[in-house]
Amino acid sequence: MDTAEIQRILGHSVLDPFSILGVAQDCTADDIKAAYRTKSRLIHPDKTKHDQARPAFEKLKRAEAELMDDAKRTSIQRMMQEARRELAAEWKAEVASGKRKPEDADESSSIFDDAALAKYRSIAIDLEWKRRQQLKKQMATEGAAARRDEEQASEKQRKREADKAWEANRESRVDSWRTFQAKGTSEADASSESLAPTTEQLAPDEEPFSDEGPFSDEEEEDDDDEEPALRYKRLGGNVHTLFEKDTASTLIASERFLVLGTHWGNVIIIDFEGNEVKKWRAHSTTVNSVSVDIDNEYVASAGDDGRVVVHGLYNDDVTIVNYSRPVKAVALDPYYSRKASRRFVSGGTAGQLIMYEKKWFGKSDSILFTSAGPIQTIRWQENLVAWACDEGVQLYNTDRGARISQIARPEGSPRPDLYTCRLHWKDDRTLLIGWANFVQVVALKEREQPHQSPALGFVGADADSGPLLYAEVSVMFRTDFVVCGLALYRDSFLVFTYGDHQTVDGMAATDDSQVPQEERQHRVRDAQPPELRMIDWNLEEVSSDVLPLEGFPLLQPNDYGLAHSAARPQATLSKSPRPENEFEGGSSPQASEADTWFILSPKQLVAVRPRGLADHVQWLTEREDYQQALAAIEEAYRGDGQWAIYRDQIKTAEYQKIGQTYAQMLMDSGNCAEAAQVCTRVLPQDSTPEAIEAWESWIFAFAETGSLHEIAPFIPTTTMQLSSTVYEMVLAFLLTSDIGEFKRLVFAWPASLFNAYSVVLAIEDQYGKAVSADDQRSLKEIMAFLYDRLNQPSKSLRCHLELFTDGIPARVRRENLFDAVRDKAELVLRYDDHTLGLEHDEAVSLQSRCEAEGVQLLTDNTDAIPSASVVKQLVNAPEHLHVYLHTLLAKDPHLGAPFADLQVELYAEYNPEKLLNFLRISTYYTFDKALEICEERSLVPEMVFILGRMGDNHRALMLIIDQLRDVPRAIEFAKEQNDQELWNDLVMYSRDKPEFIIGLLELGGTHTNPTKVLQNIPPELKIPGIRRALTNVLHDYHLQVELCTDCKHVLDGDCELLSDGLRRVQHQGMEVESDQMCLACQLPLENMPAGSSNVLAFWCGHIYHDKCILLPEVQRKTQIDSLNNLMNSSTVDLVKRSQRLVRSPASQRRILLQAKLDRTTMIRQYSPMCPVCVEYDQKKMQQARTGWSPAERKDRGPNGDDDSIDISEPTELPPMQMLQI
Repeated sequence: MDTAEIQRILGHSVLDPFSILGVAQDCTADDIKAAYRTKSRLIHPDKTKHDQARPAFEKLKRAEAELMDDAKRTSIQRMMQEARRELAAEWKAEVASGKRKPEDADESSSIFDDAALAKYRSIAIDLEWKRRQQLKKQMATEGAAARRDEEQASEKQRKREADKAWEANRESRVDSWRTFQAKGTSEADASSESLAPTTEQLAPDEEPFSDEGPFSDEEEEDDDDEEPALRYKRLGGNVHTLFEKDTASTLIASERFLVLGTHWGNVIIIDFEGNEVKKWRAHSTTVNSVSVDIDNEYVASAGDDGRVVVHGLYNDDVTIVNYSRPVKAVALDPYYSRKASRRFVSGGTAGQLIMYEKKWFGKSDSILFTSAGPIQTIRWQENLVAWACDEGVQLYNTDRGARISQIARPEGSPRPDLYTCRLHWKDDRTLLIGWANFVQVVALKEREQPHQSPALGFVGADADSGPLLYAEVSVMFRTDFVVCGLALYRDSFLVFTYGDHQTVDGMAATDDSQVPQEERQHRVRDAQPPELRMIDWNLEEVSSDVLPLEGFPLLQPNDYGLAHSAARPQATLSKSPRPENEFEGGSSPQASEADTWFILSPKQLVAVRPRGLADHVQWLTEREDYQQALAAIEEAYRGDGQWAIYRDQIKTAEYQKIGQTYAQMLMDSGNCAEAAQVCTRVLPQDSTPEAIEAWESWIFAFAETGSLHEIAPFIPTTTMQLSSTVYEMVLAFLLTSDIGEFKRLVFAWPASLFNAYSVVLAIEDQYGKAVSADDQRSLKEIMAFLYDRLNQPSKSLRCHLELFTDGIPARVRRENLFDAVRDKAELVLRYDDHTLGLEHDEAVSLQSRCEAEGVQLLTDNTDAIPSASVVKQLVNAPEHLHVYLHTLLAKDPHLGAPFADLQVELYAEYNPEKLLNFLRISTYYTFDKALEICEERSLVPEMVFILGRMGDNHRALMLIIDQLRDVPRAIEFAKEQNDQELWNDLVMYSRDKPEFIIGLLELGGTHTNPTKVLQNIPPELKIPGIRRALTNVLHDYHLQVELCTDCKHVLDGDCELLSDGLRRVQHQGMEVESDQMCLACQLPLENMPAGSSNVLAFWCGHIYHDKCILLPEVQRKTQIDSLNNLMNSSTVDLVKRSQRLVRSPASQRRILLQAKLDRTTMIRQYSPMCPVCVEYDQKKMQQARTGWSPAERKDRGPNGDDDSIDISEPTELPPMQMLQI
């Protein structure tokens, strides 16, 4: 019950809430509530497990809500009434023009109601379309106004924040001016005054760098529209507060946070957004270097106060080592927190590289290397330590406890204390070195020999300490700038640079003392802003971004730094038990992002990241290249391309917005086909109200442009269900524009999406307007499909038969649809013609047509498809009627009895060669009618047969003689009739015709007397071949005599044999058991009834008491006669026989037997018959009589009895079939 109700509700359009609730159009609010309660109990999702229960319930609920609103209910009722008025006017016009019959325009019929409902849906769809278009225009107008208001408010807010920032930084600008005045550099203060506002006007959390480059003017933007590879962001948070009273001196980045050292000796932990997490005062002077272990649990710092401080982030563990001389660099063992040795290396102005570690006997310092100059930079990677000194870069293996190699400073490089060496480990085997304006890439390789000469600086070690390594400079190149930081990004070098070729040329002097004072001051105040350059392995510059950092005119290369943070999956960032987000502040870098670099200047921190998918998409959308933006997002969603790791940056909503913008752009340009494909990809596929609304809006937009055929193939039907109005609107559009696509969608869409009956009505209206035969066939196929869906087999089969669909007769038999084809006999026969190829003028026999599936279907089921109905339908198709009646005659001649006269005419018209056979086997046609038909068509043989059946043998014979002139046929006809008068007529007619005379003599046989034929021949008539004919007659006569004689001999011999056999049988005795029963009284033969003294036995095997079978008078007479013959005989022989009977027992038995034989002889005179056998014979005759045809009964008399058979008397049995026992 619930399934049927769900299907019914889903089958109705949402535009017809009355049909959904099943209430009348004039219903009240109480009727609506009652109907809703009743139906909701059936289909509520909590009470039924049907998968379509929820959509059906929502549809029911929506219908109830609409009808409970008086205004909406009145509006719907008014629209329905208007639809009925318009439809009535249209039908009246069609009746007046003759396109519609008056009886088909009845407004009270159900057909009119259905058509009016379809008309109402059409009106509602048009109104809904107009409403959506008006709403769309209204939203567009309101959206434009809202965007203008938002832009104005944003501009006002930006101005207020800029003014506020200007006032807040007034003091710093004044201090900067006074500083330059104190140095006596009048030009510097002007430069400072002009540059300071440029950097200080920006709020701390704003990005001072555009996507096109941090320092690009409008000309460069116009000339170079190439997308940048990196994006920049100045760290916000509270970093700017830290820099108000302090400046940064060094920076290192881990996977979780940044460690910043300042000139005031502070060590600060900040997150990647610039928020301070932790801070402590580690040194009394400048912090020169900081280091973090791999687990991010310990931070080491080194300062000019000569101390190295290792501070635990999650405990109170603090280690302080004082070396009494400024320490310039420090590096923690990467596994510092995991090892008890707590090792770190440090170096400074003392020129010694010292390893600090804890041993069993206490703490100790080991000098690993001593240099002539200070140790500037240290980097520790796994078991390898790299440091820079005046001699170059040294490599040390901590596992082997030996130095691996030394990479000397490039020839011509300036003093190392002026330009700090920059080191960066790409991995365990690759080290990047930046010496002033030189870049080197060092590759560590395994040495094959276990030992090497000490002269080369290598020392042998145990095999357990790992492989022997040696260093090899794989790449080295010179630049036109000073390297302030170095890293690798993808397949390119990422180089943070200072100055240009003029700066490099000025480094030729090895000592500042050789440079004039004015030149040194000019260099200080005229420094160029740093740049971040990307150089590929071919040493070609890929990109260059100028970074106008705060105070850059006064900064030197050693004031800058570049820290690298490699992104790792969230699960591997830490193994400590601390809270996960303790040092991550408000946000953390996404695990999907690649490496991040941080640029350090004394007053500013800038984060540099590879441009992600969001940046790429933004750059494209700003240039309205939505196609490329959409392609990039989709490629990333598939996990392909360079943006795959950033796919989480673009949310589904943004993707859909970009896609819809691109689709709208395509539609505006007239490319609706591609717009439809874009909509298919970007529109949501879930069943939420927002998704449904988005799809419906776009479908109406395509409808407005007249391109519904473009979006129709992509409309969702399974993942979500739109309003039935949308589906019906699409089908209505395609019906008039693209019937092929209309057919495909009707076949593909589920039945619940649209009202099938409304579509059928629209198709029927469009069918007459279709021009091509292919379109008409397609519409017919669609109607057949929809009628099947509507469970209307009668209309469906009509369409299928007109379309000659394969397997229709088999389907009718299989599904018992005989009632559906009862009125489609002509279509069924046409279906057979198509199957047999008669449409192509192929010759097909009548037998083949009668064996076709369709006609066999009609003739095999005459109970469901009456033959009278079929004949009535086929009156206007006589050839089909002939095929049907011929097939019916072959199955049962009696079924076609009412149409025998019609069948005679059909045979005469289409198959005259089969008419004679029909006349022979059928007895239901009218002789006069049949004769008239045959006379019209000059069918002489058929006329002869009919005249013979009518008894007009003479006329029939004359036709054979006069028209056919067929002597053998005339003689054969006379033989069939076996009428002596007919023979006499033939003889008299043939007396002057030689050919007939010869024929009678040769073929007449025993039916005619040759003598009589010869006597009638005129004497003057010459008959060719008379001699041969007479010879044949005489020969036949002698042959006949011989045959008769031989037959007589054979008959005599057979009679003699049969007589002897009969005699022997009759002389044999019959065994009778004492316990046998009399078949009449059902008593044992021994129990003789009163008045009975004998038992009668017939040769058929049946036995009776004589009293039970003989008539009373026969029994009495035979008993008296026997007694008289036995007791009162006057003859001497009888007296003597009696005396002997008394005197001798043997004589007595002989006398008794003779008496019984005499009695038996007398009984046989009355010819008694076996009652059982007589009854059996009567039943057989009765059965034979009921099986006779009406003509046979007529020939056998009025009572249906044969004149030669009298069934009132029993069949007489052979003589002596009764014995007296």
